[in-house]
Amino acid sequence: MRKDARKTTAVNIANVQRYHGGDFRTQNYAFAGFKSNKYFTSDRYEQLTVDFQRLNGKPLCGFGLEIETECSTITDETVLAEVFDKIIFPLFPADLYKMQRDGSLGGETSVECITQVMTKLFIRNHYKDFRAMFDKYFPALGISADAYDTNCGMHVNISNAVFGRTPEQQREAIRKLFYIINRHYDVFRTAFRRPIGKTVWCEQMDYTEARTMNLDDQPNDHHKCLNLSHLRAGRIEIRLPGGQSTFSDFRGTMETVFFITERVRTLKWEDCNDLYKIFRGCNQYVFGAINSELSANLYGRLFEAMKSENLDDQ
Repeated sequence: MRKDARKTTAVNIANVQRYHGGDFRTQNYAFAGFKSNKYFTSDRYEQLTVDFQRLNGKPLCGFGLEIETECSTITDETVLAEVFDKIIFPLFPADLYKMQRDGSLGGETSVECITQVMTKLFIRNHYKDFRAMFDKYFPALGISADAYDTNCGMHVNISNAVFGRTPEQQREAIRKLFYIINRHYDVFRTAFRRPIGKTVWCEQMDYTEARTMNLDDQPNDHHKCLNLSHLRAGRIEIRLPGGQSTFSDFRGTMETVFFITERVRTLKWEDCNDLYKIFRGCNQYVFGAINSELSANLYGRLFEAMKSENLDDQ
């Protein structure tokens, strides 16, 4: 027997963390599930400190996803973790994802796939990889993120800096986001692919005092459509998106998130009740995501505005 044949070879087996096990803002890297903290930009990443700060001192300005999945064909959690780690996650740059359990999920087995912070440009540059994940690998492997057939959802975490340069600008924009999503709840529920009967983890909130509400005293309520309790830590969370059954759904949801988080920076308070003024200038993907909730007149006005402003491919 050759001497090399007797050597022990290390095998790394993927695993799924317990729910919120090892929060990466307070625990070490290994416990957190990422190899190191990273900020994924257009085509590269920046190394971050242990408390998620950029080395150049600039703020994070990005999005983090929590993609919930259930599997009907793989009954062993470790095997499912290996499938994600060795087959699906390699579609993307290394160390973008980690896996956690979530007690709200069913199926034979389930995994919540949590990303590091990504810029809008990074997400758009990797749409082809998300397409492969949602439309090719998930169906072939019996994995579903479809809110209509499962309990799955997709939470979107958003850096405060997405909403403006100063804390005052950010807070004003976040107030408007809170108002608009809750005031037009069914429009955004539809755009984000959340079915009517599956809103127990993302219920509508009272928006009447949005303009004066204390943003520093918001509860961490997992039954509400927005979570503002992490504002001081530098982010908020939109919990309303449902499970994304296809890449087309995913793109529509993300483009709606990108659009509305940009729009609230400049939208006037008096225009927050007017869907035409809110969505004028949206691209074809946002338009497609919201069109089933539009009246015929509003549909026509937005369609004409979209054509005249040549925003189909924005």
